[in-house]
Amino acid sequence: MLNSAGRYRDYMRRDTSKKKKAADPVSLAKAALRLAEQYDTPPEPTTFAVWYAYASGKPERLCQKIRALIEANGSISPYDLEQLQHLFLSETEDQRRQQEVAGYRLDREIHKTSTLMRDHIATNSRLDSTIKSSANVMTATTKPQLLQSAVESILMANGKMRAESAKLNHSLEQIRIEVRKHAAELQRARQKEFRDSLTLVAHREYFDRALPRFITEAFATGYSLSVVIADLDYLKVINDTYGHTVGNDVLKYFAALLQKSVRERDIVARYGGDEFAVLLPATGVQNARAFIQAIKAELDRANLVISKDKNPIGRVTASFGIAQLRHGENGTDLIKRVEEQLREAKNTGKNRIVCDKP
Repeated sequence: MLNSAGRYRDYMRRDTSKKKKAADPVSLAKAALRLAEQYDTPPEPTTFAVWYAYASGKPERLCQKIRALIEANGSISPYDLEQLQHLFLSETEDQRRQQEVAGYRLDREIHKTSTLMRDHIATNSRLDSTIKSSANVMTATTKPQLLQSAVESILMANGKMRAESAKLNHSLEQIRIEVRKHAAELQRARQKEFRDSLTLVAHREYFDRALPRFITEAFATGYSLSVVIADLDYLKVINDTYGHTVGNDVLKYFAALLQKSVRERDIVARYGGDEFAVLLPATGVQNARAFIQAIKAELDRANLVISKDKNPIGRVTASFGIAQLRHGENGTDLIKRVEEQLREAKNTGKNRIVCDKP
């Protein structure tokens, strides 16, 4: 791993010259593997895809982000690469097509509803005219035959109106079912955009977008809002001892534990490499602490083993920071307080929960 900005720039100049000569897939793959080794990022499919794209020089924004991260930090982490892969490479043509198809079907059903309502109004208008005309005949005549004919016309028109209404209700019910189905398809397609590819919980960008919305809602309703940031204490040791595949399995286990424990409106997101954030609307800090204590207790009881040979990997623990939104506070300040609590938990022995006072 390179720690010097000067060495980084020298490497980037050498790498750029190589990129211009290496346009074929084999050379690009070799360059991607060299980059993965250079920056100590396991060449798993996600990270390899990013390095391969970087070696090819496209997309340019991805390359700029990688250069900026290495320039700033002297290195780049596997998590950084996962996020870059999600932002720049993960939305496949199939995903875009799924959204387009679901959106088209939803629009089609809405158009059907509009057409049905318009036709129903037109039909009712014609039948209403028939009834009014027959009523006028009844008012203007005393002849039995004309009265009988007018009554029959009214009854017939009324029967048609009832039949049309029943037909409309049936059609609207069918459309309602289709709309719900296609809306769910569209929602699922869109949710894929906001999932962390490894853990399948929300990713950091989604969390950052959701937080201001939840804060606005909390101020508008007067309900509390609490935020939790959790950090797996010894994930690096697990990665170094058992490999990144086992480390990834631990991340997935912890994400699933958080996700199964939250309510429907709560949001679990992968916040960093081994960090997760949880948004808890309508939840005060004490209730948030109780919620996290239950998760921590389940994690303490877990006996994780390597699936291949059933060897135990030891106790997995996490540290938690919690803060409740204060009146007039913005998202940046709230997150800063949560991170301060997490830092205290890490610095005072790990495997702890530290709450800020609301």
